[in-house]
Amino acid sequence: MPEEWRPLLRAAALALYACVFVVAVKVYGLPFEREQVILWVCGALLIASLGKERPWRAFVDFLPFVLLMAVYDVTRGAAETLGMPLQWTPQLEADKLLFGDTVPTVWLQERLLQPETQWWQLITAATYVSHFVAPFAVAGFLWIRSRSAFVGYARRFLTLSYVGLGTYILLPAAPPWRAAQVGFIEPVERSSTQGFTELGLERAESLVEKGQDTVNLYAALPSLHAAYTMLIAAFLWGRVAPLWRPLLLAYPLLMCFTLVYGAEHYVSDVLLGWAYAGVVMLGWGLWERRATKVS
Repeated sequence: MPEEWRPLLRAAALALYACVFVVAVKVYGLPFEREQVILWVCGALLIASLGKERPWRAFVDFLPFVLLMAVYDVTRGAAETLGMPLQWTPQLEADKLLFGDTVPTVWLQERLLQPETQWWQLITAATYVSHFVAPFAVAGFLWIRSRSAFVGYARRFLTLSYVGLGTYILLPAAPPWRAAQVGFIEPVERSSTQGFTELGLERAESLVEKGQDTVNLYAALPSLHAAYTMLIAAFLWGRVAPLWRPLLLAYPLLMCFTLVYGAEHYVSDVLLGWAYAGVVMLGWGLWERRATKVS
């Protein structure tokens, strides 16, 4: 095949792939299971790499992300096997210390939670579900632009994830909705999925609720939802045009509000997640600069 035809072939194949994706979404709904998201991303990267050296490399590069999810599924069992005590109050007391004996989740729901979905809950629902898509979409974006940037992002993402998972095993902690069920705080609703129906994301709501019933219910400290958003914002900050930076800044803030209002996490869980992301970014940045100087 002539070299000049290859970009045209890739463009046509990507257009066909996009059509297949649109049909799949119409039939099955948007994919939110992380394995499906990774497969769709890797499929697009494979097509975009047609005619280049080792086009299958995307599947190899994304394999650690798949293994990460398998490890996540066993964190609850590992915590129970080790017999680590469940933490109910440290994060609750931290929030009261920060907010003058007020629990932000309770305060927000007393003022904002309504039987009918409000317009702003469409934003929080989309923000919450982005956790299952954005990290892998960003990885795919970076992979196609610069594999070195992808490797840097993957290092940070996987380090952050495994440190977080290790914390879940050694320090299992109850989220606000669970604490409310046993009387540690006033009654609150787990309302993070409210708004999915209005957005046409019933499948996402079903998958999220199924996941909430089967995964580690005490993986609250730190909040990896919050940590991932901060990691994405920090890593992309210097790699995007200044026009996009307000959105990068808004993303972790929106996720914080979504998690606290939705009774998924305390503010202290979020702050610790941000701190984990900051330490991982700083640590890898120092290591990479040192490695560059040595080489």
